[in-house]
Amino acid sequence: MTLDTEEMSKRGASVFEKADQFAQLHLVPNAPQWGRGLFDRRALFEPAGAAGLLSLQVPLDLGGFALSFGDKVQVLHKLALIDFSAAMALVNSHNVAVQLVKASPNELSPLYLNDLLRGNFVACTALTEPGAGSDLGQIQTTAIQNGDGWMLNGSKTWIINAAHADGVVVYAQTQVGSGVKGIAAFFIRADSPGFQRVAIATSSALSSMGIGGFRLTNVYCDSSHLLYEPGKAIVDIMGAINRARTYVAAMCCAMVSQALTDVCVYGQKRTAFGQSLDQYQGWRWQVAQAATALQAGELLVREACDLIDNSGEVQVAAAQAKLYATSMAQTQLGTLLHAMGAEGFLDRYAFLRHLTAAHTASLADGSTAMLLERVANDFRFKPGAI
Repeated sequence: MTLDTEEMSKRGASVFEKADQFAQLHLVPNAPQWGRGLFDRRALFEPAGAAGLLSLQVPLDLGGFALSFGDKVQVLHKLALIDFSAAMALVNSHNVAVQLVKASPNELSPLYLNDLLRGNFVACTALTEPGAGSDLGQIQTTAIQNGDGWMLNGSKTWIINAAHADGVVVYAQTQVGSGVKGIAAFFIRADSPGFQRVAIATSSALSSMGIGGFRLTNVYCDSSHLLYEPGKAIVDIMGAINRARTYVAAMCCAMVSQALTDVCVYGQKRTAFGQSLDQYQGWRWQVAQAATALQAGELLVREACDLIDNSGEVQVAAAQAKLYATSMAQTQLGTLLHAMGAEGFLDRYAFLRHLTAAHTASLADGSTAMLLERVANDFRFKPGAI
């Protein structure tokens, strides 16, 4: 093992410990009330910033931990054990910090990075529109050059952190009719003239995710806030989507893992007809099936993480990981809830929040149908495929 690898391993272990502590101190006591719609961003982002959880992949010389993607996924796994929605909110703001460092190290990073890492400034990424979801070529939000900057007009919806974000990475069409080649990325502040939030009434179980939308009416964006020029943004988008599919899959596995832990503990202490639940074969088989399905999901996630960390081709692996993990979570969380009986509906367990999150996860970063087509096309064009 080289010294660099040892240092990375130590950093990872340190951050994992911080994530465990943060989850117990801030997620465990707050997640139940957030699940009832009583979310307060100050109880999530600033404590997470203090714990370093918004600095995961930011370079060391800029105050981050420079973790590998695989280590980042392990941190998100630890957070999603308690609250998938909160973990999604944090990683989306973190991802924007990494974007600014990469795409605008001299202009935007010096302005916003420190506040993003501290959780004082929350960010989000805006792709989805009322009439454009996975089909990015249909984006209708426009960015028209205006003097030294750009004028943005359009609407975005179903955006994580939109309800409370201070800054937004907006993907907009610069040349109508050009498809993905004309899409560019801009960083705008939510206090810009012409920026208007649009509330979306989702399940209260998702309140910590801050899902919402906004309208842009002649929002001016200085040229210094152009993150990716037309034609280059799509490369950034696709890389980000594959990474998101992978960590969403990992977080689905985390929810099932927590459910298994809760069920196994409950099965040992709950008695029925003179013996504990775990003495009944039918009950044990439900647990065994869930554990086996979870193991399969974790292996798919590990493969995708390794490909990302080694700059491999990850499109299919990420699609398969998300396809399997989201479906597995939807099925197994329901099964394990039944194994808990009515006890599983209590606030101290996350079953209801996690079930809602699992169905939400299946729609994020590409629907199930879209991912199935991606995997099918890969098989179709493999040598020897019939």
